[in-house]
Amino acid sequence: MIDTSALFRIGDAAEEAGNLAHALKAFERGAALGNVDCLFRLAYLFDTGTGVEADKATAMRLYQRAWRKERNVVAGSNIAILYRERKDWRTMFRWFQRVANTGDGSSQLDMAKCYLRGRGVQRDVQAAVRCLAAAESSIFISEYERDLARRLLRKLRIRSA
Repeated sequence: MIDTSALFRIGDAAEEAGNLAHALKAFERGAALGNVDCLFRLAYLFDTGTGVEADKATAMRLYQRAWRKERNVVAGSNIAILYRERKDWRTMFRWFQRVANTGDGSSQLDMAKCYLRGRGVQRDVQAAVRCLAAAESSIFISEYERDLARRLLRKLRIRSA
């Protein structure tokens, strides 16, 4: 039996070394065998055009497979971002919402921004505040994003005072 996590490590090392053709083969093989990390990384290569011609449609299909298989949070976020690139605000918001429902604070922050701008959803400052509070308290958020959520919360509280 093939160790698909080894295929991921091989692909990762090859990409890091600049051997993109070898990385692509390893990720393709691992993805074909069901490894979600390989599937996600392959999607990312197509999304960014790293070692292959950029193909957003293929990236979308691969991200969606990774999401369906294991609710891969980064894949779900990247799906939302691809919809944002298409300016499909409503679908973008729904994807951020799906990912936020897994506990992801970064997606809570993205939802708050949508509520504040009225992108994909009706403008709603109170909903934005709730999302920012959830983002701030999440363990699944970068420190930079947590700080941004805090700053936005302070700004909104000052305005409402």
